[in-house]
Amino acid sequence: MGKNADAHALLEKKAKVDSRWAYEGKYLKVRHDTIYTNPVKNWDIVVMPGAVAVIPIDSKGRIVLVEQWRRAIERVTLELPAGMLDPGESPEECAQRELQEETGYKAGSLEFFGGCFSSPGSMSEYIHLYLGKDLLNSPLKADDTDQIDIQTISIEEALKLIENGQICDAKTVVGIMRYIHV
Repeated sequence: MGKNADAHALLEKKAKVDSRWAYEGKYLKVRHDTIYTNPVKNWDIVVMPGAVAVIPIDSKGRIVLVEQWRRAIERVTLELPAGMLDPGESPEECAQRELQEETGYKAGSLEFFGGCFSSPGSMSEYIHLYLGKDLLNSPLKADDTDQIDIQTISIEEALKLIENGQICDAKTVVGIMRYIHV
């Protein structure tokens, strides 16, 4: 890290911080922090349990994506199968469950593939990435999966969709680019 970032991190770590829950919902919480530096700073942090995303590759080397309506951005997205960790669930268990619920496939091979923070300036959420191969038909039913469509496309087509903005979900872009370059 650079000198300024290191110095700022040290200053904040030593400062007195008051925290309180501003909101507690089913899937997320918002924590309000008052950091007593000079000047005093106030932060609202979205606290989430963590999530997973799976890069499912079929026997022909194509990627399996899900197409679904996203209320927060009011549009349909094309993205990797993904979801939040349930209490007590490991990221690997969550990855397999989400893959089965959203695509109907179970990965015969599921490999940890890194991860990323979704928006570290305002959220604590870390998304664990997994590479899923040797896909087997093995659906699990979930409450909202009847509104999901599946698209299986080549990696080349996925890159074109990233370039033209049709794939605009950060975890999906990161996952596909990581798959191509690792």
